[in-house]
Amino acid sequence: MFIDYLRNGLGATTISAWSARARPGLGVSVPLTWEELDVLTSAARWNTANIKDRLDKGNDPWSDYEASRQSIVQAMKTLGFKGRKY
Repeated sequence: MFIDYLRNGLGATTISAWSARARPGLGVSVPLTWEELDVLTSAARWNTANIKDRLDKGNDPWSDYEASRQSIVQAMKTLGFKGRKY
């Protein structure tokens, strides 16, 4: 999980996936796979004019989400969380 603390800055915005940003060019927030990050040239790569190209090719960055499931129980025990059933 990535928590972007910079979203609390003055003028910073955040939107949900597949939403257009209220900026010039109307960039669209697109979920990515880790492999796509190396070739991504700009955060404004997709916009309302070209997002259909992405959708036509399919976009399921969470297709292996279930396979990557992990438990935080051991970490909680290591950190000393007590008094709760895990």
